Amino acid sequence: MFKRVLLATDFSDHARSAYPWAAEMASKSGGTVVLIHAFEDDLVAAAPALSGYVQAEALDLGKYREEFRRGSEAALAAAAEEVEALNSAVETHLIEGGGRPWQAIVQAAKDLNCGAIVLSTHGRGGLAHILIGSTAEKIVRTAHCPVLTVHLGDHVGD
Repeated sequence: MFKRVLLATDFSDHARSAYPWAAEMASKSGGTVVLIHAFEDDLVAAAPALSGYVQAEALDLGKYREEFRRGSEAALAAAAEEVEALNSAVETHLIEGGGRPWQAIVQAAKDLNCGAIVLSTHGRGGLAHILIGSTAEKIVRTAHCPVLTVHLGDHVGD
C-alpha cells in the first residue's frame, strides 16, 4: 500500500517513537522508509537535539553552520541504523533550504514520491502551542498524502 513512507525526524526521543511505525508501514508493503531531517535554518533551535553530535569547537561562529550540518548528517546516519534494525529498507535525505521544517517536510514528501508521512508530535498545549504552533498540525493540514502522527509512548500493535 505505501511503497515509500516518509519519516521525518528531529532526532529527539519523541521523533524516535515514530520509527517503528514507519518501518512497519513500509515493510508490510515491501517498501522503503524515506528518512529525512529538515536542517534548521535557525541553528539555535536545533542545538539541543544535536548536542551529542556537535563538538564544543562548534562555538567558533565561522564553523558553526558546517559543524551543525555534519552533526545532522551523523545523527541521520544513526537514525537510519535504528530504522534498519527494525527490518526496513531505508534511504536518507538531509533537506536544506526548505524554509520552515513543516514546509520542507511537505515538499520532500512530494519531491521524493512518498505515499505517506510518519512523524511524532510533541503534544504541546496551551501557551506553547499558541506561540510556537504545531509542526505536525501544519503538515497534516497541507500534505498531499496521509499523515500518521505518533505520540511518545505509542507502540506498534497497541
